[in-house]
Amino acid sequence: MDRSLVINADDFGYDPASADLVLELIDEGCLTSTTVLALAADLSPTRTAALAQLADQGRCAVSLHFATNSERGRDGWQPLSEAGRRLAEPDGILPVSAALAEKRADPWIIAEELQAQYDRAVELGLRPIRLDSHCGTLYGLHTPPAPPLPSDPRSAATRSTATGRRPDNRGPMEVAVDFCQHHQLGFRLPRSTRLLAGPYLPPWLRRRHTAAVALADHSEVALPEESTTNPFPRGLIPNYAAMRAQYLWLLAHLPEGTSEIFLHPGAESTWARRHFGRGWDKRVWEARLLRDPAWLDALDVQRIRLVTTW
Repeated sequence: MDRSLVINADDFGYDPASADLVLELIDEGCLTSTTVLALAADLSPTRTAALAQLADQGRCAVSLHFATNSERGRDGWQPLSEAGRRLAEPDGILPVSAALAEKRADPWIIAEELQAQYDRAVELGLRPIRLDSHCGTLYGLHTPPAPPLPSDPRSAATRSTATGRRPDNRGPMEVAVDFCQHHQLGFRLPRSTRLLAGPYLPPWLRRRHTAAVALADHSEVALPEESTTNPFPRGLIPNYAAMRAQYLWLLAHLPEGTSEIFLHPGAESTWARRHFGRGWDKRVWEARLLRDPAWLDALDVQRIRLVTTW
């Protein structure tokens, strides 16, 4: 069975120390890809230049990590487009709630903010070849579909008319697929969610996923077979050994073809512990995993070929 794997670090730019760590892990061959938070204030020219050089050498791929929400426990992020300001709170910062960000995101807002974040990555000297979604807001994970009431002032048709735009009934994944087609990008939309969600995907989300995969195939947008991770927060992971066992299980169950395992490796730092405390353990453990002989041996024994993209 021929199995290839992209090992990806999400959140490049989340904090300077972790960005430096990701560059080291790529240089060591432990990572083959990273996703860039183009709106992050900590994306320094020095670090993006180093990442661009590694990508140009074929040692990693760069993806756009599209974000429409901030995160609890740290300074928030600002949108990069005029349209994106409609996602923000009165102080101009994107909301912490991913569900709230999804509810505010009309298709034209997503499209314009996508373009702005993509352009920002290019301005930094990076060439994204794939798209993915911070906190899953492009997938509509947090908002089950509900037909808007005709009198609802937040309905897509009403808001589009108010802004002088034609109504757009596309969902966020449809906007993302169209964007990927236009820019010739791959998309982190796994064909199978077996390893990520198992049998627990809600029917409405399963229907949404099936339709998006069909649209991506029709649009000739490249997709991975699986895209998976350890989805549990630190509070549900007893220790490093338990987390490592789950990742080793994922390796053993990868299907034929090209899949992705994405992690969030983080550096041990005073900043991280001040903001996230014990919750930062998982990011430190994921960085440790990538250098763990048990992990490296499993990749070799199972003959999993590391690649930069699907």
